[in-house]
Amino acid sequence: MQINVAQLLKEPVGSKRSYRMDELAGENNENHVEGEVNLTRTNRGILVTSELTADIKGSCSRCLGPACVRTTLRFEDEYYPIIDISSGAPLKVEPDAFSIDNNHILDLDEAIRQDIVMATPTKLLCKTDCPGICPVCGQEFARGDCGHGNKPHDHRWDKLAELRKESRV
Repeated sequence: MQINVAQLLKEPVGSKRSYRMDELAGENNENHVEGEVNLTRTNRGILVTSELTADIKGSCSRCLGPACVRTTLRFEDEYYPIIDISSGAPLKVEPDAFSIDNNHILDLDEAIRQDIVMATPTKLLCKTDCPGICPVCGQEFARGDCGHGNKPHDHRWDKLAELRKESRV
């Protein structure tokens, strides 16, 4: 989402604007994001506060099928102009700070992308009780038994299994 903030930069500190957001965002524009974005003029730039709802899409960690989780993104970041709105003189901005470009466009895409990455669960699941796939043949356990059981046989442990059998006798 890109917003022209030239007029807001000319207004006094404390001036506000609100925008409704409903678009695709994230790495490959695959996540639907909607909500309210509020801009407030500060003495150095523009404070962006937002509460957005995002549908985060990806692959299920168990069955590798499509998965989607709905989450709330809340962020508060200050954006700094790289040129003075009145004189056009360049301004010094910290390297890691969010900036407003030389056309006075505030771009929220990177902040939203970062929040989506942070909000994405480490194990995204298509459903909470997803049984996963067989590690031998790859068949989904939800489709039925593939005949391999839940655990594949690892031949590296054969000698140890023989020792265990012998010790029980």
